[in-house]
Order: sequence, then C-alpha cells, then structure tokens
Amino acid sequence: MAAFAFLGALLGLFWRPRFVGAAIAVAVAGAFQGGAFMALRTLESQVNHEHLLTQLHALFGETPIDFAGPVLAAFVGAVFSALLGGMADSRRPPVLVTADSLRRKAGKDGRYARLEGMVEDRAIHAKAESRIDSILGL
Repeated sequence: MAAFAFLGALLGLFWRPRFVGAAIAVAVAGAFQGGAFMALRTLESQVNHEHLLTQLHALFGETPIDFAGPVLAAFVGAVFSALLGGMADSRRPPVLVTADSLRRKAGKDGRYARLEGMVEDRAIHAKAESRIDSILGL
C-alpha cells in the first residue's frame, strides 16, 4: 500500500497536467491489483498450492475490498501531491492583490497611468517628465 501511495505521489507531483498523473497512478495500481486478484482466483483452482495461496492472501488480501486499499492509497497520494505541488509550483506567478494592481493599469509604453488625485499636476512635474523623455529619446 505504501508503494502505491508513493507511486501516486510521484506521478501526481511530476506529471503534467497533474490530474493525468493521478489517473495514471490509479490505472497502474488497479491493473496490478486486478492482475494479482485474477492470478489468485486462478491459483485457487489448482491442487497442492495451499501454502502458496495462504502466503499470497496474506500479502494481497482475500476479498475485493482488500485489493481496493492500495488503489485508494495511490489515488489519495496522487491527489494530495498534485494539490500541494500545484501550490508550490515556481512556474506560476505568485498571486498578490494590492490596491495598485486593482486600480492602475500599465499603458502600451509600460508606464502606469496616473489616477485622478494621485499626483497634483504642476508645471515642474511636466518639465521634469519632458526632460526625462528627451534624454531617453521617447
């Protein structure tokens, strides 16, 4: 069960998109557990395999509910690691909401637009701004 939870966590964390990693982890765990369940059912009809059957039943379980545990562990591991990995993903920009980002918009030149009442328009400001624009060649 721990191996399937670890597999689910790895696939959920590193596979892109993350929900596909969770689906693959569940499919792999389900296929493995289903194959083991079918092999045990086939082995039960054979003779002189009682000791092997008791050992395999101790390892995998006897009922379908016992076989579902590792699949559920893979699913839970994949979902949790996908959620936590999504929160810690460095490729996504951090979500910061400030008053400036809500009210001010950058123009085509990359500068923020001034809001009404933000700065008092004075002649010295216009003169300094034109001087900076002439230096930068804007």
